[in-house]
Amino acid sequence: MTDDYPDRERSRSDFISEAEGILEGLTDDLREMEAAFAAGRPHHAVIDTVFRQVHSLKGFAGLLGFPQFASLSHALEDLLSRLRLGGRLDGEVIDLLHDTLDALLASLRDLRSGATAPPALESLRDRLGRAAASIVPEPAEAIDIPERISGSLTEQEESRLRACSARGSRLSLIRIRPRLDSLEEHLREMARRIGAIGELISTLPVVGEEGEAGIAFDLLVATTRRLLASDLPDDIVSSVREVGTPRPDHATGEPPAAQEALDAVGGPSFSLRVPVRRLDDVLSHVEELSTAIASVERGMRTLLDRHQDDRLARDLGPRMLAVSNRLRALQRSAIDARLVPLEQVFRKVGRMVARAARITRKEVDLHTLGADTELDKSVMDGLTSPLMHLVANALDHGIEAPGERERASKPRRGRVVLSAFRKGPSVVIDVIDDGRGIGRAAVRAAAEARGLVPPGKEMTVDETHEMIFRPGFSTAKTVSEVSGRGVGMDVVRRSIRDLKGTITVRSVEGQGTTFSLTVPTSLSLVPSIIVQSSGQRFAIPLASIRENIRIDDARVRAADGGEVFERPQGPLPLVSLDRLMRRTNAPGDVPAPVKRRYALVTGEEGHAVGIVVDRFVGRREVVVKPVGRLLRDLPGVAGAADIGEATAVLVLDPEALIAGGPDARVVS
Repeated sequence: MTDDYPDRERSRSDFISEAEGILEGLTDDLREMEAAFAAGRPHHAVIDTVFRQVHSLKGFAGLLGFPQFASLSHALEDLLSRLRLGGRLDGEVIDLLHDTLDALLASLRDLRSGATAPPALESLRDRLGRAAASIVPEPAEAIDIPERISGSLTEQEESRLRACSARGSRLSLIRIRPRLDSLEEHLREMARRIGAIGELISTLPVVGEEGEAGIAFDLLVATTRRLLASDLPDDIVSSVREVGTPRPDHATGEPPAAQEALDAVGGPSFSLRVPVRRLDDVLSHVEELSTAIASVERGMRTLLDRHQDDRLARDLGPRMLAVSNRLRALQRSAIDARLVPLEQVFRKVGRMVARAARITRKEVDLHTLGADTELDKSVMDGLTSPLMHLVANALDHGIEAPGERERASKPRRGRVVLSAFRKGPSVVIDVIDDGRGIGRAAVRAAAEARGLVPPGKEMTVDETHEMIFRPGFSTAKTVSEVSGRGVGMDVVRRSIRDLKGTITVRSVEGQGTTFSLTVPTSLSLVPSIIVQSSGQRFAIPLASIRENIRIDDARVRAADGGEVFERPQGPLPLVSLDRLMRRTNAPGDVPAPVKRRYALVTGEEGHAVGIVVDRFVGRREVVVKPVGRLLRDLPGVAGAADIGEATAVLVLDPEALIAGGPDARVVS
């Protein structure tokens, strides 16, 4: 039994890797299918794609020994097969497809964590079976096409041929002679051209006909109008002739989308799935090696000081510098390998939007920008839930019902935009909707009802926006399937802060709302500023700092038991970093006075605080490591980092430091 364990683990790892890729593709394909169905566009090509993906998943599951996946995939494959043969797609079927994808994703997560498959799979298989049994393909109809062609069609192609003929489409045979060195490109170009005016039903090679030399293909095509010479690339088209019995008087609607002529030709793969823990191990080893090299460098300098005339000692300097530079490059490569595109999160949000729109009976289009922007895997994982909350709130509270939008002279379909872009060492993600915006009156009324503000008190825009982040706060009068339970926005802010990020909101009543999330690209390699206070150095992440200022003592005044620095933007409360770090000392242990010169401004707008330090040492990218048990529970300490020369510093979280300190007093 022990001997079989490595094989089982290898099969499990291989299946998880393959299934993740297939399910990611299925997520995109279902979104495309639903968009085509909602817009009334043909969706047969994407059904074929989904069918092939599910067939591959079933094959992998059966081959590697995961029967729960194989069984559910088989039931889904049966339903898709009926749809390919002319079955009608509707909202209930789309919901069932989404439910099945959700179950497959949940089962994959369970498999990754070692849990068993959820018991709901059996009922889902029954639902798929009943849905497949209820789909009756269209009756067969004799169509006058050459026997050589009809005898080569698959069952699915015959079904598509009957459906196109029933709609009155024109059927044509196009013979092409592509060049061998450009075979794939020519076939794809033909599929693209045909897709603009109709549907490519089948691609058949021409074999053994007299007078045919070289490579030739017959394309069976259905179109809503007569083919013109300008519709096709004349350099490879040999002939075009109509077949069957065209009924152009019945042809209506948009031309169907073209099926792909050929699947993509297999080639070398340029990607490799690697468990994150392996990358973490590499990074850890690089850090240990860097520390060892720093120790060697220190010993080398001591040796050189004692033997300044030794040529070998002098030669070691440049060589050690080269080794250090290579190590830093290796460190950067290990961290970059952890970066993944935001497309993964945007894809999950897209599925949620489609389902939530159906639940709330709203019409919504989701647009994404910057989906190729990359984030560290750990940041990405922590970002998924906050984004889901924000988009759910936009759909439930922001986007109006179609009738309400029309009365407000808005487009009937609402619009939600997910936008991402790099900003220095951080990534900014905007969640934008064109809905009703945040109503100040509704927020004030809800706050008054919960005793959060005195009756009749007017609230500023900033106070209104701040109120929605209060725990348990909600303006929803009823609980819906999407939101309204009074949990969400406070969780969003807490989650973003856990990622060392910030969240801001802008809203205009009647026009929409924008939430801007700013998170660091990586939590491993953090751009930081090194500061010194009372002779000790600390690293503070740049993402937590609003600005750096030099303190003019003439503009410092005492207020409310603390000190305030007067500046054009308003008074800035000051707190000494030395005092914050000494707050755990015994009562009566008063630190020696420190000559204040600089301050790091941190905190949200309107609640900013200046942390006073002696001087700025410089800017570094530091690798944050966990600290020991004694320091782990100290508020404001996020970890430790090596800044070279075998020197370690504490990495501080300014907001947590201020929240736990006794000296941070906001003065208004």
